[in-house]
This record gives sequence, structure tokens and C-alpha cells, in this order.
Amino acid sequence: MNDATRFLVISLAMYLGGCAYEPKQVEASRPLVNPSSTTQLQAMPANLQQALDTQPQGAALSTNSTTFTLGQRYVSALGRECVELLFDSSQSHSQRRAACKLDDQWYLVPQLEQASISNLLAEQ
Repeated sequence: MNDATRFLVISLAMYLGGCAYEPKQVEASRPLVNPSSTTQLQAMPANLQQALDTQPQGAALSTNSTTFTLGQRYVSALGRECVELLFDSSQSHSQRRAACKLDDQWYLVPQLEQASISNLLAEQ
């Protein structure tokens, strides 16, 4: 047998062996994120519904002593039109939230609750 034939036979054997191998199935023992404690969607105030449709990025809106700035618009993984909201707080940082449109009405999307790093470490 010449070298080309040996190479072809070894390549074919490796190819068939690779196709027959099934990788180990892995399941997570802990979730990376926990769903928010509330599943109710909070509708944005009626006076902001049209503004959320028409105002450009960077526009400032106020309601009930809360001021926020419109951020980027995007389409969520569920196919909903959404906009990032930057809430101004009395401290030096802003809180980021999102509002998404469902059935021609804007709703404030609940934030995900993140698991702590210590809960994500694998048990030995």
C-alpha cells in the first residue's frame, strides 16, 4: 500500500469514528438567571404611549416625578419593538430599564434577577 492509500484509509476511519461519537449531554444544576418575582407587565402611563412611539433617541420624558431618557430602539428576541429607558436618579448613576410594545401598548419590562457568583460555582 502506498502512502496516499494509507492516508485515505486513516482519514475515512477517523471520519466514520467522529460521526459515531455522541458528545456527553450536560445539564445545569443551577439557573444562570432567576425570573423576576413578578410576572405582571406594568403598562406605561397613558400620556407617554404616543411619545414612546414618536420621540427620537435622547428625548427626555417625565411622568409622576420620574424623568427618563429614551435610549436605543431594538427588536427583542420575541420580535417585539422595544426601547431602552435611562432613569435619572438622585444618585450619581442612572438605572437602565426597557419598555416593549405589545398589542399597540407600551409596557415596562421587569428586570431579570441575577444569581450571585457563589451560586454559580460548581460543587466539588
